[in-house]
Amino acid sequence: MLLKLAWLNIWRNKRRTIITTTSIFFAVLLAILVRSLTDGIYENMIHNVVSYSSGYLQIHHKGYWDEQSIDNTFEEDEQLYQSVLKNPKVTHIMPRLETFALASYRDKTKGVLILGIDPLKEKEVNKLHEKISAGKYIETINDTAVILGEGLASQLKLKVNDTLVLLGQGYHASSAAGKFKVKGLIKLGSPELNNNVVYMPMKLCQNMHGAENRLTAISVMLDKTTNLETLKFSLQESIGFEKYEVMSWKEMMPEMDQFIEADSSGHFIITWILYLIISFGLFGTLLMMLFERKHELGILIAIGMKKHLLGFVLLLESIMISLIGCAAGIVGGVLLITWFTKHPIHLTGELKEVYEEYGIESIIYFSSSEHVFITQAVIVLIVSILLAIYPGFKVMKLKPVEAINS
Repeated sequence: MLLKLAWLNIWRNKRRTIITTTSIFFAVLLAILVRSLTDGIYENMIHNVVSYSSGYLQIHHKGYWDEQSIDNTFEEDEQLYQSVLKNPKVTHIMPRLETFALASYRDKTKGVLILGIDPLKEKEVNKLHEKISAGKYIETINDTAVILGEGLASQLKLKVNDTLVLLGQGYHASSAAGKFKVKGLIKLGSPELNNNVVYMPMKLCQNMHGAENRLTAISVMLDKTTNLETLKFSLQESIGFEKYEVMSWKEMMPEMDQFIEADSSGHFIITWILYLIISFGLFGTLLMMLFERKHELGILIAIGMKKHLLGFVLLLESIMISLIGCAAGIVGGVLLITWFTKHPIHLTGELKEVYEEYGIESIIYFSSSEHVFITQAVIVLIVSILLAIYPGFKVMKLKPVEAINS
């Protein structure tokens, strides 16, 4: 009975209901946009670095991280692969041979990161072929050409089909040198990687360094980054503690993790300021509703309606209006974020330079994770319900005669 009464009441004055619902709708929509924006920037930053280099988790020889030498490699092991892939939270594994060398073209020389990869797996998992900005992608593991970061190619003043000279140290102090045709240039989201990386087919990289069938690491891709710590310990237990070590990207890249933590603290404060502004807006709307209905409420009390029942009806009205506004906000947020996901914002000018100076891709991505929509809607709903207690409190103290004559 009270639910039906509350539902009829909110539609007796459609203008007032629409104003209140609209304010909640925009509150939810704004909260979703802010959270999606911040989460999207962080997710993209992490993806651009870890997907194309270390992976979310990395399995390597015990002691390799303390001394990142090609001498600390291990032989490819099919049993290890199967043991890792048995975990349902692991989506893919990427064998990698990582080392450093001097890259030279004509009179230009630069230290570079060499990544030996399986081109087919990189194409399937990371869509590396879609990042090619000039030339072609290396299609097979037996290819004899390399691809370079676009920034590195610019620094060395070379183009597609030019010959790159690499000089480094091979397995067990052997020399590692060779001339390689540049098959393509790649544009990565991480400026640091883009300016330093050389991708080589795995067999070519192993032959150059005299490290046949050897890897420096296995990069592990996950279904969700939230499984990171749990998965790390479960993988370590499954492969044993004697020979291999499992590390997360947070351990391998503490600077980026600390940057995200510090930056997210600032965004956390901004978000709560936003909630405070939203609260004042909603509170003002509820006060307007109470003032407009003061005469009506006074008459209801005067003819015998219990104050606590009247206060409860007002609370039900506020909850219903809040639910409608939150549901509309979620629908609007999904539509808006879907559009931004397909059409990310490309920064230009000084702002682009600032982002790239900090090693961040100058493109604003939005997160489409479910928790972004649900969490913000629930928070605004709770705030709306808490604020709705005030009208009920005022009704309990309302004097019928004063209310009727106001």
